[in-house]
Amino acid sequence: MPVQKYCLRTAFRAADRPVQDPDETLLRFAGSDELAGLGSLDTDAFRTDLERGMYFLSNIPTGYGLGSSGALCAAVYDRYCKAKTDDLSVLKTDLAQMERFFHGASSGIDPLTSYLGRPLLIRNKTQVEIADIKPDSGGVHVFLLDTRLPRRTGPLVKWFLEQSSSGVFAEKLRAGYLPAHEAMLESWKTARFRDFWANAELVSRFQFEYFEPMIPASVRPVWQRCLEQEKLLLKICGAGGGGYFLGFAADKEATQWLAELYPLVFPFE
Repeated sequence: MPVQKYCLRTAFRAADRPVQDPDETLLRFAGSDELAGLGSLDTDAFRTDLERGMYFLSNIPTGYGLGSSGALCAAVYDRYCKAKTDDLSVLKTDLAQMERFFHGASSGIDPLTSYLGRPLLIRNKTQVEIADIKPDSGGVHVFLLDTRLPRRTGPLVKWFLEQSSSGVFAEKLRAGYLPAHEAMLESWKTARFRDFWANAELVSRFQFEYFEPMIPASVRPVWQRCLEQEKLLLKICGAGGGGYFLGFAADKEATQWLAELYPLVFPFE
C-alpha cells in the first residue's frame, strides 16, 4: 500500500445544516489549547466545517508509525492557517505544537514532511533543510514490515524521554547511536551504500539492545535473525511498539522467509 500525501475532503450532508455526529476527536482537536495557542489558525472555521460534515481522508493507517496524526496536522495547517510561514524551523515548531494534542510530545518532523511532501534533514532539532538525495538506491530495497499490532505513541515517547534524561543512556546515545544514525543518513544521501549498510547495522543493533519496549516480543526473534544475515535489517518506524517497522534488503529474495511471517510492503517499487 503506497503511502500518499495527505488529503482533506469536505462533504456536506445537508446544505448549511449541522450533521448529527461530527467526529468527536476532531472537534476536541479544533477546540484544543494546542491549536488556540498558535493564534494564526482559524479554529472557528475548522469547527464549523466539521459540524457541516467535513472529514479527513487518508490512506495512512493510524497507530502504525507512519505519521497519520502528522498528516492530519499538516492538512489542518494548510487549510486554516491565516499567516503561513516559509521558515522551516518555525513551521516545524508550529506543527509540533499542533501534534502534541495527539501524543503529548512531538518533534514536528512527521507533519512537516507531510506538509512539504519532501525528505528533510534535521540537525540539533532546530536546523531544518530539504534533503538533497541522489536518486540511485544502490540496489537497496526499502520495505515496511506489518506487525499487525496496534500501539500508542504517547507512552513510548514518554519512555524514551525519561530514558534520555538518564546520564548513562544519554551517553550511549551520544557516543554510539547518534553518530551511527548520522553516518547512515549521510551515506544514503550521498549514495555511498557500503557505508550505509555498515552504519544501518549499528543502528539496528543499538535499537535491538536498548530500545526494548519499542520492539514487540513477537518481533524480536525476527529482528535478531535479520541481524545474523547479511544485508537484511530492520529499523524502528516512528515510536515503534507495533504498526510498521522499516526494513532494508540487498535483494527482494532475501525477504522471502520474512514475507511468510509478516505482510511486507515495498512502497517505492
